Amino acid sequence: MKPLRIVLHWLSISFVIFIVSADNPCDSEEGRLSCGQCIKQNPNCAWCSDPHSTVGSRCQQRSFFTDATCNANYIYAPVTEMKISPQTLPIESRQGDKIIQLEPQQVVLRMKAGETLTVPFKYLHKSMPGRPPLTDFQIQTSAWEKTGAQLEFMINCNGAEIKGNKCSGISEGQVIEWKIKVTLNQCMNSGDIAISIGVIGYQSVSAIFITPLCGCDCEKLQRQEKNSVLCHQHGNLICGQCVCDATRGGSKCECPLASYGVKTAAELEDKCREQPGAQVCNGKGVCRCGQCECDRKIATVGGKFCQCDHDSCPRGANGKLCSGNGVCDCGTCKCEDGYSKEDCSCKSDDAQCIESGVSCRFDKLR
Repeated sequence: MKPLRIVLHWLSISFVIFIVSADNPCDSEEGRLSCGQCIKQNPNCAWCSDPHSTVGSRCQQRSFFTDATCNANYIYAPVTEMKISPQTLPIESRQGDKIIQLEPQQVVLRMKAGETLTVPFKYLHKSMPGRPPLTDFQIQTSAWEKTGAQLEFMINCNGAEIKGNKCSGISEGQVIEWKIKVTLNQCMNSGDIAISIGVIGYQSVSAIFITPLCGCDCEKLQRQEKNSVLCHQHGNLICGQCVCDATRGGSKCECPLASYGVKTAAELEDKCREQPGAQVCNGKGVCRCGQCECDRKIATVGGKFCQCDHDSCPRGANGKLCSGNGVCDCGTCKCEDGYSKEDCSCKSDDAQCIESGVSCRFDKLR
């Protein structure tokens, strides 16, 4: 029964780890690479750029960071926001000899990947002089499909909200309220995005400017600390994290690669993986020059790759691990001298462990 029990125990642990990973999309290997990669993982991700922080991963959900884990002045968590130009003219107002029919005229969005903002618009329906009256309202835009942004239109069409960019049966002088849901699906590394918004039959257009929040100011060249002392002068300090030169590895560039028989920092880190493609130290420790240091806050974790749960051994009748007569080593009880059985519950002296005339030593052999 012992192998089955251990397998079931580790299946349950794996399930819990999966749930934790799903709940914390920020603490991923890709998110740990850099501040820019971190904030792309999820809108809730934040980066700790404090070079003296001892937090395991600098990329965490914003709510994770406290004064004990990262100085508040070093937390980078850009906020998605919408700003409508204060110079916006309301509909029916005049600009020279022209009546304003569309508002707002300019909207600025700062957005993280994966987030959505809803921009409200109003349109005053007026037919152009000398032309047949228009009874259809239709939104038109410049091309946005390849920008990384996505637009969805919703119109209050004669009392009913509909999805789409067209509403029929519009009367002269009618004010139409409509919205554009703007979602930034991905970062395209092409700078700001400008999208023109107009209405067929109305010659002026409004503009939506989107600034993708896909990078970090601390990554800019002028903010980097070259050959930093904190990186043993073998790397640049970028956003509080060392980026080592080609001869070094480790979180502080403290590991000469040649001394560990590897050519790259990635190879050195692979020494901390239980198998190719696995998480470094099974996600429960940090890699120090090719060796795992398990998270001390999880007292039951150990093993070369932090793969062991020292709380998974059988318990005795007294409820204690290994009956209190041994230590749990990666799921197996290591009994003290004078004790045996898988839970260390049996004394070697038969006289002390006879129940109903049967020795537990004999019972073990049956």
